[in-house]
Amino acid sequence: MKKIFLLLLILSPAMLLATTLHYYSEGRKIELSEDFSSYTFIKNTGVKATFEIPSSVKIRQSKEGIFILEAVDDASREKLQKNGILFPAYRSETGQIRNLTGQIYIKLAGAPNESTAKKWCKDNNLQFIKLYKYAPGWIVASTGSQNPIKLSAKFVEEKLAAAAEPSFFIKLQKRAYIPGDPFFPKQWHLHNDGTDSSLTGPDHAHVAEAWELLKAFKGDIGGTGIKLAIADDGFDLDHEDFKDKFLPGYDFCDNDDKPAYDPWNYDMHGTCCAGVAAAATDNDKGVAGACPNCKIIPIRLDFYEELDTSGLNAFEFAAENGADIISNSWGPADNYEPQDMTAPLKELVANITSTGGRHGRGIIITFAGGNGDEPIETDGFASNPNVFAIGASRADARRCSYSDYGEPLDFMAPSSDYDDDTYEQYDGIWTVDNTGYDGYNDKDPYYGDANGNYTNDFSGTSSACPLAAGIIGLVLYANPCLTRDEVYDILAETSDKIGGVTYENGFNSYYGYGRINACEAVKKALETAGRDISQATCGGEIKVLENGENTVTCDMGDSGDSGDSGDSGDTGSDQDTEPDSDILPDSDEIPESDSDGISSDEDTLPEPDSDTAEPEKKSSGCAISTL
Repeated sequence: MKKIFLLLLILSPAMLLATTLHYYSEGRKIELSEDFSSYTFIKNTGVKATFEIPSSVKIRQSKEGIFILEAVDDASREKLQKNGILFPAYRSETGQIRNLTGQIYIKLAGAPNESTAKKWCKDNNLQFIKLYKYAPGWIVASTGSQNPIKLSAKFVEEKLAAAAEPSFFIKLQKRAYIPGDPFFPKQWHLHNDGTDSSLTGPDHAHVAEAWELLKAFKGDIGGTGIKLAIADDGFDLDHEDFKDKFLPGYDFCDNDDKPAYDPWNYDMHGTCCAGVAAAATDNDKGVAGACPNCKIIPIRLDFYEELDTSGLNAFEFAAENGADIISNSWGPADNYEPQDMTAPLKELVANITSTGGRHGRGIIITFAGGNGDEPIETDGFASNPNVFAIGASRADARRCSYSDYGEPLDFMAPSSDYDDDTYEQYDGIWTVDNTGYDGYNDKDPYYGDANGNYTNDFSGTSSACPLAAGIIGLVLYANPCLTRDEVYDILAETSDKIGGVTYENGFNSYYGYGRINACEAVKKALETAGRDISQATCGGEIKVLENGENTVTCDMGDSGDSGDSGDSGDTGSDQDTEPDSDILPDSDEIPESDSDGISSDEDTLPEPDSDTAEPEKKSSGCAISTL
């Protein structure tokens, strides 16, 4: 017995020496134990350029001097500790492995300005990074050699801050399933007359009918004055089908104002999403977007860095630059560990979707529901009660086989599906692709056009999400005075109850409130704007009984040929389209994204006070997935 015990001591010293730490998130005590299967290594700024990670160590992830390492032996561990900061991974009570980023979120009492926040950080031996405007009081800072978990608990327990939690790496993916056998070359999702035998059925989102309705009542096919932010991986800013479509954006991967795709980084997802939402229409080129005259705010994220501040950066930038809608075809990986938004991101989302955006009417945020054929509840992004979680449906009005489900699901929008056994694709989506060889279609007519400018096989809830966002742009064009909750109610009331299933109180956990019907939603929005739509039929005769514009008026903020719809702070003053310099990160700042929450038991610490009450989501839940 003694020999066995001694053997254990020799084989697993790390296991026996592992300690347990804790922090607090939204009043809950989260316990974590050290796990030595991987490490976060943060290289010292003064380390010589010749320093290299030991060859025996596996580098799983790296970003600007921060590494996630595996297979770290004792000799390598000693070398690394001499050249930087080394934190072990941490395991939650549910078995999740979490890697620290070396940063910490802190909520300071009151409404501190940047100067106050910087002083607080200096007094607590932290390096200030950013103060978030739309999550009042929340800052993110670097902890240096101090352990962010221990600091988080200290700041809360000693009442040095209103709230604090460590920043973790989070596995994010883009919401797309791109099969290799596309065969459908039409934009059936916008209009489907049922005559194409290659489709699984005649269902569609009735977008072309909505254009016809808007042209009759408003004079054009829709979207003028609406800003649609798309947070994704990169954009073909010079594409022929995006002429005059892009407003100033930002690249949180390269920290500059050019969110163009990187051909070496496999960036083409953002271009496709932008095409579905708002490609130029009636220009004799390529494809049509759901919201033809919407302007696009392109925001590039880094899906390889796994930093949990990406959402904070993207939403803060979008809100500051007057976005009406933010479309997100990304989030935690499907069929992986449950992930949640960080507390500051939740607060920021709650603020900008209620009174903090669109002059107090609330920005509409759409998230792809997920492609894992699993409950959305495992994903705290799309399931957040303040966002619209979008699932995917086929041309036969059935749920796509991969589309996630659950109480947090809000609405469906058309996308393509595939056969589980043969991987044959059904109902492929045509959209804009990176020009030439840099996209999904590398100049092969089988995958789109011969020039490689368009693809015919975009798929997943990645495609459904920007389609829903574009339709919401049409709704806001019909009545720009609508609040976020009023838009939600209109979609819930007018969506078609597809799938041949029972809807209880209008809701089904596999279909949400149904597949969005763009024409009926726009028609209802026109009615709420005071227009008489009694003689207007979707897909039929349209008789306009009134002349002139909407009979309701609301503060639209700035105006001009840029498509601006107003500053999100509701100041009422004119704003230009250039992003404010004070919200752009410093060149040496690490981009941010949302940390994932960990379910745990309630503990002794009381719930921190919140400056902003979260508006209730009209569906019965919250949750997302993103791939």
